[in-house]
Amino acid sequence: MTINNRSYLIKPLLGCLIASFLLWIIYQLLIRLKLGLPIECFFMAQICVVLLIAPYLAAYAVHISFAETRFNVHTAQQLTLSPILSGQWLLRQLVTSQIPVLGWVFLSTFVALFAVNLSFTKALQMVLILGVYSLSAGAVGMWGTYIFRDALFGAEFATLLWCILIGGAFLLNFLEHYVDNLQPFVSPVLHLNPLIAVCGIFDGMDIFRKPVLYELTPVTSYDYRYPNPWYLVGVWQLVIGGCCFLGAWRMLGSRGTIA
Repeated sequence: MTINNRSYLIKPLLGCLIASFLLWIIYQLLIRLKLGLPIECFFMAQICVVLLIAPYLAAYAVHISFAETRFNVHTAQQLTLSPILSGQWLLRQLVTSQIPVLGWVFLSTFVALFAVNLSFTKALQMVLILGVYSLSAGAVGMWGTYIFRDALFGAEFATLLWCILIGGAFLLNFLEHYVDNLQPFVSPVLHLNPLIAVCGIFDGMDIFRKPVLYELTPVTSYDYRYPNPWYLVGVWQLVIGGCCFLGAWRMLGSRGTIA
């Protein structure tokens, strides 16, 4: 029992240390690129860390749970035959898997709240949007795990998706060779980019006007507006996560197990 208690303490602590280390690395990179004020770069780094860690935790949780249910024929049959039970089971796995991420989000935001001159309202907004991103990214990781039948590949699939959404503004450079007018594509790129929420929370921040991005993306050549209200970005992330959760739920009912 003592060994198990130590294990329960060590795992969350190790996860917080890894997340904090990634936060420091990404924060330093964003500061060097001069993408915003220190607090803005801090919150963008927070988003990146959540999108990296949340899919793996969810994918690993569902993979381990399925490994356990494979040896319990009665439970496996219930998950396969009862859509409501399987949906509740999958949702429970998603939420519980994100507890370490949400704990780290609260802790790191609390530190930022008192380390810099940050209003409580903005800190609360960031906690809410990061909670949405955590659940959404976790759902994508779960769906990827079902598709590839492997937790690591499922997490990599989610990471690839977020890289595409965040780097959508750069992908417009390639699309520009085939489309004369990119105006219809600019708005979807901004709405689907999870980092854009920071631009809405911190009034006056225009990430595409920063020197490092001004020449690298064609966004500033067109009429663009950030999503209004700012939490609309979170709504789109919920839609993505919800669709992936439904996909995983459907596959759970048809397959029952991953491998």
